[in-house]
Amino acid sequence: MLKNTRVTSQSASSAEEPAEPLPVSLAAIRERMSQADDVIYTEYIINPSIGLGCTVVFIDGMVSSAIAYDHVLQPLMTNREFAEAPSGQVIINSIMSGSIYHSQRKLCSTKEEALSQLLFGSLLIFFDKCDIPVAFDSKGFEKRGISEAMNENIVKGSRESFVEVIRVNTSIIRRHILTDELKIRHLTVGRRTRTSVAIVYLEGIANSSTVEKVFKKFEDADIDGLTTAGQVESLLYDNPISMLPQSIYTERPDKLSGSLLEGRIGILIDGLSIVYITPIDFHSLMQAPEDYAHNFVFASFFRMLRYLCTAASIVLPAFYVSITTFHQEMIPTKLAVSIISSKRGAPFPTYMEVLLMLTAFEVLLEAGLRLPKSVGQAISIVGALVVGQAAITANILSPGVVIIIAAAGITGFIVPSQDLSNFNRLIRIFFVLLAMIGGLFTTTMGLIAIIYLMCTIEVFGTPYFSPIVAADGHGAFRDTFIRRKWSSMTRRPGNIDPEDIVRNATKPEDAPAEQKGGDA
Repeated sequence: MLKNTRVTSQSASSAEEPAEPLPVSLAAIRERMSQADDVIYTEYIINPSIGLGCTVVFIDGMVSSAIAYDHVLQPLMTNREFAEAPSGQVIINSIMSGSIYHSQRKLCSTKEEALSQLLFGSLLIFFDKCDIPVAFDSKGFEKRGISEAMNENIVKGSRESFVEVIRVNTSIIRRHILTDELKIRHLTVGRRTRTSVAIVYLEGIANSSTVEKVFKKFEDADIDGLTTAGQVESLLYDNPISMLPQSIYTERPDKLSGSLLEGRIGILIDGLSIVYITPIDFHSLMQAPEDYAHNFVFASFFRMLRYLCTAASIVLPAFYVSITTFHQEMIPTKLAVSIISSKRGAPFPTYMEVLLMLTAFEVLLEAGLRLPKSVGQAISIVGALVVGQAAITANILSPGVVIIIAAAGITGFIVPSQDLSNFNRLIRIFFVLLAMIGGLFTTTMGLIAIIYLMCTIEVFGTPYFSPIVAADGHGAFRDTFIRRKWSSMTRRPGNIDPEDIVRNATKPEDAPAEQKGGDA
């Protein structure tokens, strides 16, 4: 005695929604979900003696059939208490009292609440002559399994990564940090997408005012939808015009866990397999999770190597243009003779060669990203070797320019943050243009301008270039350019102003003294 029907296409009502919340009715749900053929309406007769029935509403593909039928519908149809119920209200009261053993059940008192439950994967049950449906959480949509991070190489650490389902991601974090101080605050962003966002932090460690600022950023967002990483970054950035990255994103739960223990805040977005971390500073972008997995000597060496390579990636092409065009007296004689002989027959000036090579380098990178992986790597290698060698053989480019651009490109890939690497790739072209105008003088002025910009940026109250520009440089060598050994890293980063500064007090009596400042 059941009948399955799919919702039929109906003409949408042109009447405007009233300001007050509407009572729930099956007709109202049918009207709002018209022309949605994936919405299933199934009618059941519960008490045949009086014809008492119900209608089950769910979205095909969003609900687990096993949960819906085994834990909700089968008890509803086989329980004698329901079969003898005189009215739907009696059944509702019995369900809410625990007659159906389901952990998450809820009464929907308004139409918007019922629609929200339906769209998030719940099973709605409308009983005859009752306008308050019961919603059972029975999500069962397909999702990607937990696998190794695709864009962050793992050398020494956990190999699990986040997925696109926010509830799976929060459970992963719970497994890594088993404490009741871990707080997860949910909210919905987007008038139409209604994307679930979770703000994750450790209570008593993360700065409470910073947590409220981050929460308010998303709560006050008046947008149609939150579907891309760029939209998330636009909400997080206090300086949206700046090209410098002002947050970190990661696929790795161990990296997020370490950041939460430092007092930072994580932002999880339903539909994205990455998690954003804030507040940050420039040094956070230069640190990799493996820094804390190796011996502090090796970690410090590799970290300082990143700073040197980043500087070389940015200024090397501009420096080459400057000394070969304006400051030839700075070049040793033998090297100057070698450069001049290599340029013999080349039709372009040095600055034009550098710009052409930088453009070709960016084209090869973009082509490698857009092509399938099996083809993209081959294209990059062929373009770099064959085309570069052919250009040198044909006397179109000089070998010195090819070497400089290759060195700048390779050193740029050592940066752990992809956003910072993209900024470096763009800014080195800007420095080459400055070098064309005035050599080392204009290049130096450009460097000063970039450093000044970095010193003016704040990320939720954290100076971007701290601790170098804050607290008189206090803590500049604690966990920035070098990584100290674990026994001496007794304080959390002080520039993000955590509520509990002590991380690893070696002695209980040392704890109060550690409150004076933190590692940066």
